Amino acid sequence: MNNQQSYWQQHWYYCWHSSKAYRKGQALSLVLFILFFLLYSLPFMLGAQAEFILFFLLRYVLEGISFILLSHFFLRPVLKIHFLRGYSWRAAIQIIIWMSLAALILACVSTFVSFLPALAKTDMQQVTLVNKDSVEGLQMHFSRASMLVMLWLMHISLFLFWSLIYLGWQMRQSRKALQEEMQQARLQQLTNQLNPHFLFNALNSIRALIFEDQHKAADTVTQLAELFRVHLQAHLRPTASVQEEWLLCQHYLKIEQVRLEQRLQVEVDIADEVAQQLLPTLCLLTLLENAVKHGISPNAAAGNIQISAKRLGKRWQLLLTNSVGAASNSQCTGTGLANCRKRLQLMFGDKASFEADLGNGHYTVRMELPYASSL
Repeated sequence: MNNQQSYWQQHWYYCWHSSKAYRKGQALSLVLFILFFLLYSLPFMLGAQAEFILFFLLRYVLEGISFILLSHFFLRPVLKIHFLRGYSWRAAIQIIIWMSLAALILACVSTFVSFLPALAKTDMQQVTLVNKDSVEGLQMHFSRASMLVMLWLMHISLFLFWSLIYLGWQMRQSRKALQEEMQQARLQQLTNQLNPHFLFNALNSIRALIFEDQHKAADTVTQLAELFRVHLQAHLRPTASVQEEWLLCQHYLKIEQVRLEQRLQVEVDIADEVAQQLLPTLCLLTLLENAVKHGISPNAAAGNIQISAKRLGKRWQLLLTNSVGAASNSQCTGTGLANCRKRLQLMFGDKASFEADLGNGHYTVRMELPYASSL
């Protein structure tokens, strides 16, 4: 009883809930239905007056609306439920029953339309085919029962065709949703990989400070706690705005500034129009860590990091450049940069680019992404 009640609850739910794409598809189905029957009736309307053609058009509009309503309230919920639950012989029989019932109702509607005084001329029970060799043409007469059966069979074919298209569209949407879920899972996995990578670097900085200045080390632990408070909230999402990423980077720079002091100089130029643009979470922090660890930290002389973000027409650019002096003693695995590149590809595909260049004493990372004007 509960299963049956649940089934009918689902049935009525799908009757009153639909997507915008589905509604557009139904509107297209209505147009195609009317055009199909107009072309089907064309041999009977050759040489007919415009008024006669208008009657047929009105008839098929009424039948088309009935077809759309029956396909939506009868077939779609059943197809949707069994698409989600899985198909079986019992499900197939149930679908056939619903389809036959919908076709029978539509056949009755088509027959009833002929009884309307305004549409009596469109009665297909007695038809005349235009024949060039005969003045009277070819006349055919069908009984009401035979006409009902023919209409029923024709409408079953139409409902079957509609069902196949709908199931094909559902399979495509389901496959697309699955790909998006897998993409989000992969993005989250890559984001989570940065957590131990970042923590390892931060703890190494604190470890070095313990032997130099215990008070600075204590202050750095406080900054690290604040950084992780923001970090734990940020990494739960696969994307973050440029503004959010820069806020996180500021906490990191405070930690490194305690250790590196005047050796770390940072210049930032982020245009207001790109502040809300999205990029992979922790991506900017990863690039900044890489610049500090391999560009600034190994050198006794002061080094600088330049961060800029600006719009370039339909795209926007994030540029990070750091000075390079002495070679870094830290082993470079390339995990951070490879991670950013993979996540950009997952999020934007070929629409985004990632380049890293070393030259003229500077290491530059350039990212270009599509500009989202709706943000």
